[in-house]
Amino acid sequence: MNAVAEALAWIMDQVGYSICHQIPERALSFGGRALPVCSRDTGLYLGFAIAILALLVVYGGRPVRFPTRAKTVALFLFLAPAAVDALTNYAGLRESSNAVRLLTGSFAGAGLAALVFPLAVGLLPGAEPAGEPVLLHGRFSLAALALIPIAISLLLLPRPPAAYWIWAPLVTLAVLFTFTVLCFTAIGLFREWLGGALQAADGIRAASLALLATAFLLAASNRLHWLIRGPS
Repeated sequence: MNAVAEALAWIMDQVGYSICHQIPERALSFGGRALPVCSRDTGLYLGFAIAILALLVVYGGRPVRFPTRAKTVALFLFLAPAAVDALTNYAGLRESSNAVRLLTGSFAGAGLAALVFPLAVGLLPGAEPAGEPVLLHGRFSLAALALIPIAISLLLLPRPPAAYWIWAPLVTLAVLFTFTVLCFTAIGLFREWLGGALQAADGIRAASLALLATAFLLAASNRLHWLIRGPS
């Protein structure tokens, strides 16, 4: 592997080291090279990023209201399998597999994205609340959302060595995207709490601040991880 590829792989591993234990046997490997984060985190971040982007396409970036109570409960249930899988595994009650970690993590990511989406998109500059649709209002909307984690799991099952250079960058970008969306949402909510919605200039500043916050959080987490466990 040439120096450029090695440098890129190192950067991706450092992003992963910021948020993940990086236990080799719990990560998906391609040609002997593991993805930057474990199987559960791979599903979580890919599920979140893809679901947010899919919802942006479906709703065109317009504000949406939270789904019905029943569907909100269902979205929280999307998170439950990952929690149960992690807790029972860490408690020593059972041994999970990477396929299960990937699938349950993907469901958690998609469910979290749908819960965050109404907050995040409602903070975009120029968002008008009048006449906003209800998120996931269609009869088969939850089933359509569930296709995202299922598709992620199926696509990651083949393990040709060259696929590392497809999935590792995508997972890394998904991590950065997820943190940026969450930071933007937190900043926007704080701005609203202080009084007033984000204007166009505020939106640009909030997005820039979210990117800086993401970089700071990941760098600080990386150094903290290094102090606790040593270098990656």
